[in-house]
Amino acid sequence: MVTRGQDAVSPWASSATENYEAFLARLGQKGLAAVEKHAELCEADAAQGYGRWWKRVAGMLGKLAPHAIETAGHQAVKFHIPDGKYRQQVFALEDLGTGMIYVYLPDVTAAAVTKKILKAVGPDGRTYAVNGDAEGKVDLEVVTSDAKEVPAFCKPMLGWGRRALKTGISVNAEEKQVRVLEKLCELAAETWAGRALPAVVAGGK
Repeated sequence: MVTRGQDAVSPWASSATENYEAFLARLGQKGLAAVEKHAELCEADAAQGYGRWWKRVAGMLGKLAPHAIETAGHQAVKFHIPDGKYRQQVFALEDLGTGMIYVYLPDVTAAAVTKKILKAVGPDGRTYAVNGDAEGKVDLEVVTSDAKEVPAFCKPMLGWGRRALKTGISVNAEEKQVRVLEKLCELAAETWAGRALPAVVAGGK
C-alpha cells in the first residue's frame, strides 16, 4: 500500500480522461460491459471520490502496455505487451470494493532503489521509504509462482523466474500517493519501450 508519496505534478493527470477513453476503446464487447458495470459501482460511491483514481490508473496502464486488454470478471483487468507473435501480461488492476485499488506489476524493486525512487526500511523486507518524503512509505508485496494463493489473473505474470509486485492505493489517496504508484509502473515500462505491436491487436474478452 502506498501511504504517502512524492510532491510532483503527474504527467498522467492532464491526460487522464483521454487515456481512459483510449482504454475503453481497446476493450472487446464482454470486457467493455464488465468495465462499465464497475464504473457504475464507482459512481454509486461517488461521495468518496471513488472511481477517479481507478480510471486514471486504468488509462495509464493501458498507455504503458499497448497490446491486448482483458477483464477478469468485474474486479480485475489484465494488460499485455507484444511478445513476438504472442503477448505477455505485465500489469493487472484489481478493485474488490474494499476501499483499496491494487496494481500488480513486474518486480522493479531493485531498479526503484537504484534510481532513488525508494529506499528500503524496516525488517519486513516489503516496506520502503519514498525518497524526498520523510513520512512516505510504500508496501511492496512480492508475488511468485510458489505462493500459496495467487489470483488467477496474476498467474500469467509469473513463472520462468519472473516475480510480480502487488501494491495499492486507497480510493481516497492523495495526488502524490498516486504519483509514486505511477513512477513504479513507468519504471517497469522502460524495459519494453519500443517493442513493435503485431499487425492485428486482439480485443479484450
